[in-house]
Parts: sequence; C-alpha cells; structure tokens
Amino acid sequence: MRNYPRKHLKSATQFFSFAVVLLQVTALLAQTSSVNRELKLYSESAELMGVKFSIALYAPTEKVAQDACRRAFMRISEIEGKLSNYQADSEITLLCQAKGAVKVSDDLWFVLKESLSYWQMSDGAFDVAIGRLTRLWRRARRQQEFPERARIRQELRFVGSHQLELDDDAQTVEILKPGVLIDLGAIGKGFAADEALQVLRNHGLGSAVIDASGDVLFGDPPPGKDGWPAAVGSFPPGPEPTYLKPLSNVALATSGDAFQYLEYDGMRYSHIVDPRTGIPLKGRSSVSVLAASGLQADALASAVSVLGARKGVALIKELAKTEVYMAYQRSSGRPIEIYSTVGFPLK
Repeated sequence: MRNYPRKHLKSATQFFSFAVVLLQVTALLAQTSSVNRELKLYSESAELMGVKFSIALYAPTEKVAQDACRRAFMRISEIEGKLSNYQADSEITLLCQAKGAVKVSDDLWFVLKESLSYWQMSDGAFDVAIGRLTRLWRRARRQQEFPERARIRQELRFVGSHQLELDDDAQTVEILKPGVLIDLGAIGKGFAADEALQVLRNHGLGSAVIDASGDVLFGDPPPGKDGWPAAVGSFPPGPEPTYLKPLSNVALATSGDAFQYLEYDGMRYSHIVDPRTGIPLKGRSSVSVLAASGLQADALASAVSVLGARKGVALIKELAKTEVYMAYQRSSGRPIEIYSTVGFPLK
C-alpha cells in the first residue's frame, strides 16, 4: 500500500470545518461531555484521490482512533489505485487502454454498474464515459481559453456510456470504441467515503463523519445527540452558511462552480460539463443532495447540476429518501433562484 501524506491525530478541541458541513466541535464537546465521559472526539486528514479526506470520530482512546483512521485511509488509497484516471497504472487507466473484454475488480465493477444506472435514470446527464471532455476542459481552464467548436465535436464522438459493455456473468467490461476514456470523478469519492465508514464501523466506531472535499458522509450520531451539526456553504460563497438540522446515517454532496470555472468572453463556465453537448454549465450554481450513501449523493449532485432545476428536482422526487437544495444564478447581476424538495433538512 502506498504512503499518503497526513496530519497528526489530535483531540478535536477547536472548530473542525468541512468543505460544506461545518462541525462546531468545541460546542459539541461541551454539550456531550456530561452525557458520555468515556468517548472523545478525534480528527485526522489525508490527501487522497486528489482531494483532502477528513475524518472526525468518537473513540475511547487516541490509539484506537488512530488505528481506525489509518485503516480507513488505507481503504481509500486502495480504491484510488483502482478508480483514479490520474495514475498511469490504475485499474481504470489500464482498462481504458485495453482491447477486448477485461475482468475487473469487485470495486470497479460495483462503481461502473452504479454509474450506468445513474446514466440511464438521468437520460445521459450523468455519464462516466466523459473523460475526453473533462481532459479537454481541464486544459481550457488552465490556459484560460475556449476550445474550438470542431475539437469539442470531435471529442463528443468518444463520449457515452452506451459504448461500455458489461458482462454480469463474467464480471468483465469492454470499451466498444477505442479511445473512450472513463472519468469516475463524479462518483468515486462518494464510494470511497462509504467504504471508509464501513471500516470504522468494523472497528466499532460508527459515530463518525467523513468529508471528501464536499462529499460528506455522516455515520451514527455523537453520544447523546440526535445528529451532527451540519450546513451547506452560502451562495455565492460567503462567511455565513445555510444551517441544517442535525444529520446522521446519511450523505450530503455538494456540486458547484465555486472554485473551478472558466471565464471567457463575459461568460462564466463551470467545471461541470454537460456530456450531451460537450459544453460546461453556464452561470453559477450550487447543488446539494442528501441521500442514503456517499456514492448516491455524489452522482446525483452532478446529475442534477446538469439537468437543471426543473428536471433535476423532478428526478430527486422520484427517489426514496433523497432530497435536494439548489441555488442558481443565470448570469452576474441576475437574482439568485432557490429550488428544493420539501424534505431537505433546513432549519
């Protein structure tokens, strides 16, 4: 297992801030100390899958917490070696280079199967066979340039999950059109968080929260509490978040253009690309999805972003135990529009 950079484990006696979920640890510890004096809150973080993963958990000792976090990060690192399209020797990279059907690992098989289901239910708004386009637009953001339309049309020929053939009996995957690239960035981190939480549960430490740079998975509530303090970031980004009711045993993923975007010819383009057109989303948006698992919340936040308010909210309403909160601004100076399902846990 490869090494990964991490910060020292420490007792959480300060404010511990997630990207979209703010855990006010000092207040939380004060509230729970009279309920349970045996468990303490610890936190640790590591750079994995190109982002910062943070874990906060209740444990009887620092050593127990440290061992559990180490094993959880090892599991994420293992998944990274299968799903990352940045690693030259990852399983997904080798699959994209292979000819013919390839037997894949259980992890990659599960994520690809789930990806196809979200591709189908979103009518193509969520599509992991979009790697050629995400690579093109990453370069465009670095160079601050808009790709030529002919180049976009050319890359679109290699986009679409219909070009993936999965054999359930043999657990093999075949890319029917050479050159198609798979990008699991919109679903992989959520899956990794799910697996990391399961590692913690296997150690009897289910009272935990895992943040994967905006994809946040809540485990069992803190001792003596109904859930973990939670919030979604303000829109546009500012100092005051939108606070939610306490959350537990649920995932919250937020997708938006707050940090990655291209401004060109007076228009703001998100890093989120519509796989059906090859063009990034215009304007500004922030989509937060609450779902049963990190994988589900991760995928649906991307799908709803592409679908837009009307179709996106309609999709969420069809799914059990799933809610959405969306803020959207069509262009600078225009009013911010808010859409949500009735069950989204706003305070």
